Amino acid sequence: MTFEMTTRSSAGQVPTGVADYFWGEAYARRRLEATLLGAFRQWGYGDVVTPAFEYADTLSARGNRELQSELCRFLDRDGSMLALRADMTIPVARLVGTRLHDAPTPQRFCYSGSVFRDVEPRAGQQREFWQAGVELLGSAAPEADAEVLALTAHALHAVGIEHFRLVLGQMQYFDGLLQALQLTPEAQVRLTQAIDRNSEPELDAFLRETPLPRRQQRALAELPRLGGADIDAILHRAERLALNKTMQHAIINLRAICDVLAACGMLERVTLDLSEIHNLGYYTGITFEVLAPGVGFRIASGGRYDNLIGTFGAPLPAVGAALGLERVLLAWRLGATAPPPHPLAPDLVVATGNHPAAFEFAERARRAGLVVVLDLEQRSDAALCAYAGAVGAHAALDWGVAPPTIFDLTGATPVADALTAQSAPVLLASLLESKECSQVLAGNEVRS
Repeated sequence: MTFEMTTRSSAGQVPTGVADYFWGEAYARRRLEATLLGAFRQWGYGDVVTPAFEYADTLSARGNRELQSELCRFLDRDGSMLALRADMTIPVARLVGTRLHDAPTPQRFCYSGSVFRDVEPRAGQQREFWQAGVELLGSAAPEADAEVLALTAHALHAVGIEHFRLVLGQMQYFDGLLQALQLTPEAQVRLTQAIDRNSEPELDAFLRETPLPRRQQRALAELPRLGGADIDAILHRAERLALNKTMQHAIINLRAICDVLAACGMLERVTLDLSEIHNLGYYTGITFEVLAPGVGFRIASGGRYDNLIGTFGAPLPAVGAALGLERVLLAWRLGATAPPPHPLAPDLVVATGNHPAAFEFAERARRAGLVVVLDLEQRSDAALCAYAGAVGAHAALDWGVAPPTIFDLTGATPVADALTAQSAPVLLASLLESKECSQVLAGNEVRS
């Protein structure tokens, strides 16, 4: 009885944290995905597709505690513990480490797909969400880090997001600080949490309660202030506070990356933050996140992970970035009232009357780049116009009458005209022009 009641109550619903997307919303997601992948491919990144689930220890052994706790696990038929992928980087690292270790480097991959985390659903993240991103494997050069950062910015430009900041950190700077402090494991966890939460009260309490030499205390107290858009000043101050070669090397690395970004015109997008220590458990160098005005969470993130691939095979340095499609869409639509979902509007509706010439014309229009749907009910005149208007078409073509009649639906009332051999090319050109104008307007709305 309980099972039947549960089944009835959930029938037709989806679990918390997942969603259906349809009509215009689904189209917007697919268009965003295609635009991002197109941008990645232009920079020489080839496609990669990995399984939606892996052995659980493949994922859990290489992530931090947070990532481990968020894995969606389930049993295989043979009793093995499996887990849905929680990010795309670890599966790509597994693929390269086990199958492509002999391939020429650097290797460049791009992807788009769903990832899964058992979290409390919130704005910008469901339990199933989509990521599109890149991985550059086999180069430890600062130019590789700069390329991934520049490509992330380029991809956001490509989808129409103009206002954003790349917040750049360096894990080695904080790791070097921890080496110098020589804290107990408990104190290290407490300090890391205070820095990760950007909590000044917690950091102040830690400094009061933890005896440290003056120089170390100063370096730690100044860490949250090592951020901003004045790159040279921040790096100079961070260099003076460095306590060991690890911290010095982090500054040298950041300066080299910023030099490359300056050369390619991207440095104006960058803000430094050496207290940025968000780590999925495998980052070893730079980490970064992308912030957009008015959006209370990162819309993209990434970093360098030189030790991850070596856990599967031969060591290989790597750096990557992932953009959250849902979050990018939220940033895209910020300040606008999203319209209710609706089907993708065709450019032309054709009632063929089962005339071969009508089918030929419809195919000709599609080859020209128009979206054409056929009226399966063979409506005519006012009924055809009403249907075409309801689905958002710019025009309707009735081939069931002689001569075939075209209806212009862009005005307040339909305007009818006969379709002839001479007017057909003009009609196609006019519809293409209307389509292009609509796309430009839509693009301007996105960018405004």
